[in-house]
Amino acid sequence: MFIISTSTYPPSKNRDMIERFQKAVAVAMPSFVKRHYVLTSAGGEPGIKVVGIYEVSDDKVADGMKELLRYFQNFYDVEGYRYSMETMLTAQEAIAALLAR
Repeated sequence: MFIISTSTYPPSKNRDMIERFQKAVAVAMPSFVKRHYVLTSAGGEPGIKVVGIYEVSDDKVADGMKELLRYFQNFYDVEGYRYSMETMLTAQEAIAALLAR
């Protein structure tokens, strides 16, 4: 299963966020959380947008969410910072689940 995170923050906080990100990723995630991508875009409302794509086994989803909550604590006190997380299946996983009914 995948956990997708979406974070936003004001462009004025860019340098602070870069420094925090570099420190945060220096601490390895547990082996059951595989970080595939951290993607970013800029501009518009609400500012800088960052999308993280993480993979965890089905039996470790709750643990993966907890680890990511700990990771995002690195940014909580940045004014204007917001984030959300959601679990997602691949299309193949969803189709298999639907056909199993």
